[in-house]
Amino acid sequence: MPGVFRLTPLLACLLMPPLAWAQYAPAQPKFDTLSDFGGVGLLQMPSARVSEQGAIAIGSSLIEPYQRTAVTVQPLPWLEGTLRYTAVRNRLYSPDPNFSGNQNYKDRGFDVKVRLLEESQYTPQIAMGLRDFGGTGLFSGEYLVASRRFYDLDFSLGLGWGNLGTRGHLKNPLTRISDRFRTRTTDFGRGGTVSSSNFFSGERIAVFGGITYQTPIPGLTLKLEYDGNDYSKEALNNPQTVRSPFNIGAVYSYGDWLDLTVAYERGDRFMVHAALRSNLRTMVGLPKRDPAPEAIKPRDLDADVAEYLKQNPGARAARPNPLPKIKESLAELDYKVESVELRDKEMIATLGQPTFRNRAQAIGRAARAMANAAPPEVEKLTVVDLQGGIESQRISLMRHDLEKAVRYEGSPEEMARNLQIMPPAPGAKSIGQRFDNDKLYPEFNWGWEPAMRHHIGGPDSPYFYQLFMRVYANLQITRKLSVSSHLGINITDNLDGLKLPSDSVLPKVRSDIKEYLKQGRNGIDMLQVDYMTNLGSNSFARCSAGLYEDMFAGVGGEFLYKPFDKPWAIGADLYRVRQRDFDKRFSFRNYEVTTGHVDLYYKLPFYNMTAQVSIGQYLAGDRGATFAVSRRFESGTEVGAFFTRTNVSAEDFGEGSFDKGIFLSIPFDMLSYFSNRGAINLGWRPLTRDGGQRLNQSKRLYPIVAGSGRDAMLADWSKVLD
Repeated sequence: MPGVFRLTPLLACLLMPPLAWAQYAPAQPKFDTLSDFGGVGLLQMPSARVSEQGAIAIGSSLIEPYQRTAVTVQPLPWLEGTLRYTAVRNRLYSPDPNFSGNQNYKDRGFDVKVRLLEESQYTPQIAMGLRDFGGTGLFSGEYLVASRRFYDLDFSLGLGWGNLGTRGHLKNPLTRISDRFRTRTTDFGRGGTVSSSNFFSGERIAVFGGITYQTPIPGLTLKLEYDGNDYSKEALNNPQTVRSPFNIGAVYSYGDWLDLTVAYERGDRFMVHAALRSNLRTMVGLPKRDPAPEAIKPRDLDADVAEYLKQNPGARAARPNPLPKIKESLAELDYKVESVELRDKEMIATLGQPTFRNRAQAIGRAARAMANAAPPEVEKLTVVDLQGGIESQRISLMRHDLEKAVRYEGSPEEMARNLQIMPPAPGAKSIGQRFDNDKLYPEFNWGWEPAMRHHIGGPDSPYFYQLFMRVYANLQITRKLSVSSHLGINITDNLDGLKLPSDSVLPKVRSDIKEYLKQGRNGIDMLQVDYMTNLGSNSFARCSAGLYEDMFAGVGGEFLYKPFDKPWAIGADLYRVRQRDFDKRFSFRNYEVTTGHVDLYYKLPFYNMTAQVSIGQYLAGDRGATFAVSRRFESGTEVGAFFTRTNVSAEDFGEGSFDKGIFLSIPFDMLSYFSNRGAINLGWRPLTRDGGQRLNQSKRLYPIVAGSGRDAMLADWSKVLD
């Protein structure tokens, strides 16, 4: 079953104005333009060039008989990845007319390029790459290429194997090392496996190369290449005539966000290519129209109170209680204030906030409100940071440091010298004057947002969609106890044409997705009760019950141990669930299963990356492990990839062989003029199968507390005065 996208308005993200899509200015000349296949390169052939880290491009090219649509991401300075769909326009998807109709064949592929050597004064840039190595391998090939810049010219020369080397100029030098490299398999099978035995194999290889010229006309780049593919051995028994091995093209870059390419290839065919480009690392989104941060009042405005305290040192109890006023000041700024406490010269506010994704900015604005309402003798301002009802950390800053920084007599860096970031202290006893906000709970809020579901690829049609309205509501009964729900209301779709039945031999825990899409157009996507709590300074727990997701409901819980200011955490969850009926209401099917995992998280010491390993039993009863890695950029966007291997064989798993995918998270306030802590979460799997499928949970503990700690706070501390 082809893959499914679930997302909030991706379309809005793709149609963002240049302000959000064009935030970095590439160095001139611009040699990191895209190839026909999607990655940085010449036209048909790759180069050794890569984009700036964080770069992302979404583009489509057409040269008969191939139409290619690709997403290219540069997650690391030396690593490029490309996900691509290829439509072979002169071949049908299937010989079965019940499914294929007039639809052409679709192929999924994945490429990776690794920069081995960066260009220097004396050396060229060198890269090695694998093309179409993770799909069916219809266009698979490997290459080693070098690029060298001379003023406005960039020269590339490489060796190609497989699809990139069918001209066969040279004998494969690796055959001198081992006979294993003599044979290259052309039986592509069901796809999904990585055919490492094919890497750099084959009797013959080809030389390819080209020149990129940055013209004096701003934004215009010319390309000339020699193609290593003679197109006589194209997949699906689809050889192409070639009148010339030389391809020539021109790229016009409109700003930093749009590339348009036209080319004349193979001596007789035109190619067109368009790509949207941005940078996940540096994009800032729309300018914010949030209210300006509160100005701090001089403490001498309360001189009469100060004089009264000097004359009556023990008279504090007789003074008006300042704590309700502080609570009101914070509430006006949309903080959820649970309590305010006054201890000698320290003021402590326990609060959560739904507005600012930058925690330092949220702390800074809360501290301003506290400083303006606090008695003049208060010197320490402490915020107990609540995240999802869980105390995640305690942050203390000195009032005089804040006052000096606001008057431009100090700076965030000077404030950080006296900054205290402490672990949670649940159940800490009050030893001073305290005000509890008895009116905070129960709290009810609701809203709505447009959302889309996408179903890409398959013999029924290349594209299915549903545009619907997601209505969400949350009842916070106490800090720890809540009820959450998501209701989907259909607006329009073309799902009736989705017919391909599941051929899975495993319990159909995901592959019946088409039935949920069609019969559950209007349904309850989620309705669950959660109890979340701190068990200690480093331990957290959640118990939950209800309709967890589209397909499963049940009861279960989760435990997380995360030592404060340590790079690692370990958690475990266990659920007993039952499969929901296709209409996504309150009826159920007769499949039940116990599922659970042990999760190990580790923040790597470079590039703000996190690795996760999850071991346990999945929804189909299979057992194994999921491996995931992600990178969070300075902009707040996150990109990652995962794969799962279980005790299900590749044959029983079906097409794709094992579960894998990529994911992307974009802060919602990139699309808004006002700050917002939400995110647009996008996920892609090449296929929807039943092996290696985990229960979807919307309130997992690790993402809630992962942003706590000194390193995370100091990384954002420059925003404390914003």
